[in-house]
Amino acid sequence: MPDLTAFSVPIEPFASIAASPIVLVILGAWGIGEALVFPIVPDVLVGLLVLAAPWRLAPLLGAAILGGAAGALVGWWLRRHRPLVFERVLRAQPGLGEPGLAEAEARLRGRGPLGGFAQVGPGLPLKAYIHALAVIAPATLPATVVGLALVNRLTRLGPAAVGFAALHPWAIGWSPVWLAVVWVGGWAVFYIAYWIAREPRRDN
Repeated sequence: MPDLTAFSVPIEPFASIAASPIVLVILGAWGIGEALVFPIVPDVLVGLLVLAAPWRLAPLLGAAILGGAAGALVGWWLRRHRPLVFERVLRAQPGLGEPGLAEAEARLRGRGPLGGFAQVGPGLPLKAYIHALAVIAPATLPATVVGLALVNRLTRLGPAAVGFAALHPWAIGWSPVWLAVVWVGGWAVFYIAYWIAREPRRDN
């Protein structure tokens, strides 16, 4: 069993990065970008940083969540005023396609917007839910869109971030290089497997 008293021991250099104000800007920008264009969720970076510095959980997670909500608001505006641009972005997302968009719409119709947006664990991207909301409830107010996006980001990113923070004692003593290699490699395998499993052409 690991020594749980080591919970406050930093893992460098990741703990120093987690303490930098710049990383909050990066996570906010990543959150915006993922809500609009990027296919990779910011918990890839949040998880590594809270693994090294769990005491930074709140600001790191908060930056990613707020960025996602801001990106969702921009996405809502694009879906309403530049729908063709937003559609092209959605079509370019790996593992989404028409089946994913239909799944998002069915989820919102079956569970309602709040229950549909509240997604725990891996699943459809936030931008797919923004598209679905525009289909089923086009008169939704921007403030409501922001609220739903906050719920989505909190339920999607929060449990994973808390889980990685709780693993901090087990990461003590790892070489930073090996930790980075295992981290990047593990996420790469996860995303490749996820996108292959959800490849729309597999359903044709």
